[in-house]
Amino acid sequence: MDSATPPASPASGRDFYADLMRASQASRAGFLAERERWLRGVPVEGREELLFEFEMLLRAVERYLNLNTVVDAGGRPLVTRDFHEELADVRDAMDRAIRVARHLQDPDSDQKMVFRKYVETQLADDRIRRALIEEALDQDTPPESLFVLREAFDALKNLLDHLLKLPVANLGLFQDVGKLALREIVLNRYFRPFRPLEFRVEYDRLRSVRLLDVLASLPEEQRTLFATAFLGLFRLLHYLAYVDAEGVPPYPRRVRVLLALVRSEANSLASWMHSELSPKSHSKALQAATLRAARDIARETERVAREVLVNLDREPEAPSRAAAAFTTLFRTQVVILVETLSPNGGLTDGVFDELLSPQDAALRLRKDLWVYAQLCRTAETHLRAEDVPAAERALDALKAFLGYFHDGGYQLLRYADYDAFDRFTSLLVELPWPPEGPGIRARLAEDLRRFVQTLESTFHAVSRRTLLQGRGFDRQEAEALRDRFLAVAAR
Repeated sequence: MDSATPPASPASGRDFYADLMRASQASRAGFLAERERWLRGVPVEGREELLFEFEMLLRAVERYLNLNTVVDAGGRPLVTRDFHEELADVRDAMDRAIRVARHLQDPDSDQKMVFRKYVETQLADDRIRRALIEEALDQDTPPESLFVLREAFDALKNLLDHLLKLPVANLGLFQDVGKLALREIVLNRYFRPFRPLEFRVEYDRLRSVRLLDVLASLPEEQRTLFATAFLGLFRLLHYLAYVDAEGVPPYPRRVRVLLALVRSEANSLASWMHSELSPKSHSKALQAATLRAARDIARETERVAREVLVNLDREPEAPSRAAAAFTTLFRTQVVILVETLSPNGGLTDGVFDELLSPQDAALRLRKDLWVYAQLCRTAETHLRAEDVPAAERALDALKAFLGYFHDGGYQLLRYADYDAFDRFTSLLVELPWPPEGPGIRARLAEDLRRFVQTLESTFHAVSRRTLLQGRGFDRQEAEALRDRFLAVAAR
């Protein structure tokens, strides 16, 4: 992208990946937007990762309580099977989900809801008690929704503690627990877990510079398809990080639940690549590569399930072996797809770490932020000088840059930074064009000045990152990028 001609259209600035993610959630867009606003205000370090872990556990419990994920179901009749082990796995996953939910819950609002729950149990007047119950179950806000789900999991965990004391946990009991858990999960208003190939703007971002540049060069239809494939592969790798994070045996029981989720969603991704991605790839080479990737994922997932996952009860090292096999599989497919899309991209064969270099991402983001600030400052200067033709050219350059920025640098921002950038982008894209009247131009100049401050503070924060220590800022390269956008606008 650095050597390519920047887009000339002044109407760009759309976050393609956010559009892709929201398109898969159109029926729940209002709830998810409100949840985003809530999450930005949660005063907890690493709140996005906590939310990811919480929803991953919800999804994992849902899948694990489905008999199709019982990997050795064919080995013995289900009606005579004892499901103690599986219920103990679910109980541990629920326990972890409850603890993560508590971290996400604001202490003040949590105490108020706990007190309201206590009052509800003490009331003698059934009318008032019924009103309080209905008010809680309405889930009018994300904190209330989170509290309702946490309370439900607390009750289910206590129920499981008693059920696990029974001499046998038969198939009917296992299925009934599954029904109760599934109902609480899917009826939750704000924290209903993502479905396969449904992504969240809060934590699903592609943070590889090379990968982002490859996707930006594709036609829109292909871009949507391959972005979905890459997001799906990185989601699976994100799951597996929670298995690796557990260190050495003995692994907590929830690891078995997480591996069942990986297996389930790997099969879903392989099926989608086979039926959707491969047939719609434009060239025969891409069709062959994506079909081969789908088959490799399906075949290796089945092998790991058959040879490794069935031994989780007997081999302490089985979880780490399964995680290692899955990690190698998904990393390999990412590299293969990138190399197929960009045969001359210069990747060393099979080197995933080179593709996902955090230093490259920080360097790219730092350069893009500097160029962004320069273009904003140029537009502000011309607006304040009432040089309308020059101001319009500068704003054209800025709006053209937005498309480039949203394809690359924007994806490398931290989630906490998105709000300020999104608000400025909306202001600029929705502005009457060209901006007429001294009043509108003066307000725009002031908005540009304030946003330059945001850009500069973000630039300095990125520059202070440890991985950029000793890496000087290449001003000449940044100026060349800025000048290309200014030159396009001046044509």
